[in-house]
Amino acid sequence: MRTVSAIKNINSTLIVYGFNMVLQFIIRFVLLYYLSIEYLGLNGLFDNILTVLSLTELGIGPAIIFSLYSPLANHDLETAKSIMRIFKKAYIYIGTLILFLGLCISPFVQHLIKVPPNIAYLNIFFLLFVVDTGISYFYSYKKCLLIADQKQYIANYYRGITQLIGSLFQIALVILTHSFWVYIILRICMTFSENFLIARKADHLYSFLNEKNIQPLNKDIYQSIIRNIKALILHKIGGVTVFGTSNIILSKFVGLSAVALYTNYYLIINGIDKLSDQVFNALKASVGNLNESHDDAHKLVIFKRLEFMTAYLACFICSNLYLLLNPFITIWLGNNYRFDESIVLWMVINFYLMFMRKGVLVFKDAMGLFWQNRYMSLIEALINLGSSIVLVQYFDVWGVLLAMFISTICMPFIVEPYVLFKYGLRWSLVSYFKLYFRYTLITFILVYFSKFLSQFIALDSGWFGLLLGVVCNSIFIIVAWGILFIRSKELKFYLDLIKSRL
Repeated sequence: MRTVSAIKNINSTLIVYGFNMVLQFIIRFVLLYYLSIEYLGLNGLFDNILTVLSLTELGIGPAIIFSLYSPLANHDLETAKSIMRIFKKAYIYIGTLILFLGLCISPFVQHLIKVPPNIAYLNIFFLLFVVDTGISYFYSYKKCLLIADQKQYIANYYRGITQLIGSLFQIALVILTHSFWVYIILRICMTFSENFLIARKADHLYSFLNEKNIQPLNKDIYQSIIRNIKALILHKIGGVTVFGTSNIILSKFVGLSAVALYTNYYLIINGIDKLSDQVFNALKASVGNLNESHDDAHKLVIFKRLEFMTAYLACFICSNLYLLLNPFITIWLGNNYRFDESIVLWMVINFYLMFMRKGVLVFKDAMGLFWQNRYMSLIEALINLGSSIVLVQYFDVWGVLLAMFISTICMPFIVEPYVLFKYGLRWSLVSYFKLYFRYTLITFILVYFSKFLSQFIALDSGWFGLLLGVVCNSIFIIVAWGILFIRSKELKFYLDLIKSRL
């Protein structure tokens, strides 16, 4: 049952987020062509500011989702009702607080831009972005119940429908009106529609959500939730600082044009990262259920399978990113919008380090190991923010990327697996890093050969050359990885799984 649910969640996620990425590429091209590069920079800057504002969420979502695994697995609806009531109150408060904070800082937004653009109503545009983020919290707590119950595919369905319809209207109306107002107002409508429809579906599936006779939550469960939230506050601060301030720093010290170029690349990189996050998050509920019902030996077998797939996907994605990012930007937007290849290399290295954390994070979060490394993210954030501010003044974009690399290597690279194997899976940290570096060495070798072989294909000659590069490189990675791991138990498991599905 867990495998079937995980596959349904992953398949729906790949389809929905894949289509959404394509639509976002088209929308960015339309904004650039029919408005200007400054609007692209504003879009990236505002999204980063609102990522920082989302600190008000304080990690409540993951803590309460974790607390739902056990009652849902044991069909304890009374406990689930009590948890959801707390969740509802918390998220309504958070949405209201984001709206209030956004209103307070809107007069100062232009001071975060080195050279403010000649764009009227800039503060009002920012307030509309705030509204888009704030209203997402008023219904989204019910989506978290679907995720905890291994039914993320339902939420993906409604997200796909609203994103497809809304994006098509955005593209058409921006072309017709040349107006940024249309883009942001439709974005708000999409956010509201998605969360409203998901909430109605959750009400239909879980009738207990509308019941009034809700008992106070068990004291032990409540204290466990509060303890996890306290830990996740620090995780949230660290995560937002590391991944949510790069555009703000670039805007302040380099300018909006650098932000626009940077966000063009990170639209692709973050798009792939968010897509993969949805896939791995879809597995958390299954791993949480596994944690309630199996012994440590079986959990370790499942972890090794997940780590194998994580390493393979990291190799596959990074090789394609390194080869194809610049050719894609050239074909999509033009040669003036591309970075030097050395910058692209550091983007890919940071992506690899970030991606290889995902298998560990799935198990760590599903096991509720938030408290044990509560200070890690805060220290990581301080390292990242301090080094970013210093290095960006000497190396521009490259300085921000180097700061991200330094903070990742210093903290999560070591601390996250240490916490998982000390308090969760009880595996040797040395054995894990041997496996990790084996995968990394193989990835490095395969990417090197991919780069060598790519010189025989004119990747930036047009869409056909780019597509040919994707196909050839993908075949090479798949075949080479299969040959290198032909005798591994993990590869045999996945091949047997594919055969059974076929």
